[in-house]
Amino acid sequence: MRFNCKALTFSQALNSFQHPKTISQLATGHYHRHKTMAQTLPKLADWEQISTNVIRVMGANPSKFTLQGTNTYILGSGPRRLLLDTAQGEKAWLDNITSALSSQAQSPVISTAILTHWHHDHIGGVKDLESRFPDVKVYKHLPNHDPDGLLDPSRVIDIQDGQVFKIEGTDSESDVEIQAIHSPGHAKDHMAFVITSSPDADEIGAIFTADNVLGHGTAVFEDLALYLDSLAVMKRKVQDQISAQQKSWTDGSPMANVDGIKKRAFPGHGAVIEDAVSKIDEYVSHRRMREVEALNVLKYGTTKSPESPFGNNPGNISSSSTSSKKTPRAAPDSLTIVGSSESEESDVDSQAAAIAGVAKEATPGKEWTSLEMVKVIYRHYPENLYQPAEYGLIMVLEKLKKDGKVVKTGEGKWRACEKATL
Repeated sequence: MRFNCKALTFSQALNSFQHPKTISQLATGHYHRHKTMAQTLPKLADWEQISTNVIRVMGANPSKFTLQGTNTYILGSGPRRLLLDTAQGEKAWLDNITSALSSQAQSPVISTAILTHWHHDHIGGVKDLESRFPDVKVYKHLPNHDPDGLLDPSRVIDIQDGQVFKIEGTDSESDVEIQAIHSPGHAKDHMAFVITSSPDADEIGAIFTADNVLGHGTAVFEDLALYLDSLAVMKRKVQDQISAQQKSWTDGSPMANVDGIKKRAFPGHGAVIEDAVSKIDEYVSHRRMREVEALNVLKYGTTKSPESPFGNNPGNISSSSTSSKKTPRAAPDSLTIVGSSESEESDVDSQAAAIAGVAKEATPGKEWTSLEMVKVIYRHYPENLYQPAEYGLIMVLEKLKKDGKVVKTGEGKWRACEKATL
């Protein structure tokens, strides 16, 4: 797998991106991973106690495509612990697991392992784990969905949406429970998990997001509509726990507004997210912005609508974390767009206007290839990022097609439907 996660900002990882031969390879997860703005990622310890009942153990697989590596998590405080994900099979990962467990009282063992989804950097360590803990029970939604053939499905137990896993503590007062959330979009078997019971009140409502929400950048998806639905469900699960917790504190009289309490997110890659709800809002806002930009390009030849005073930020998007920063633009002559207008001269004019972000009059019926659109929407990014960006844009266009906003022609081009709005 070389590319599975689309980003809020493009990654240093993709500066040397190895392009897949087909979009289907991207969609099925055979190419990997994460795109964040070229930056220095924070260093994460090989293993670290990040909350009372959660130890993060790094997969020892840092790369351009996995950020600091895959995050795996040991849950519980008793002699039998639960492990969330198994990274990709690096020996150093198992050493990290052993070291983390050795630091705990009672010399605990891993009795249960949960796999969030089928991608190899999350399930590749199962065999090593089984060799170290022969009695471990392994769970994954859709056990037979394993395109890389890394698992023995006869040894994997299915996970159902809403299923609760109880991790026993040192006594009944220290038990921890997590609930499974089927959250497809990134992968059809993808599961997130929310903490529903813990002796540490701060942990209740914290969510393990796997690859739906990352510590840096955002995630790619197989189906944008499903992905957005999953983000909404994940957000609601966190908010439900916050609300229930408030009521329990005061016998039904909340001490504070739900919006004022923050719960953490523990992602599949990257650092801990301190405010899960705001981060999910940010993801949704970004995806909606891309939908608006795509539709505007088809209608006006630029990402901005002449009718909207809000520029790239659509008026019907509400998010507490929507950025107010202006997007940097490349100079009009910094790249050439292959247009599809009837006149070469007018095409050059429209290209220059599009690159500059100037809204032109509507051009109903004009058809665009996805790559032509990428060159407008991502005009301020290096050209070597266009192909991975095109994959994400195609997913956006497919959603808009399902929504009745755009049409795909027989030539593989796209055009806006009449009166299409978001």
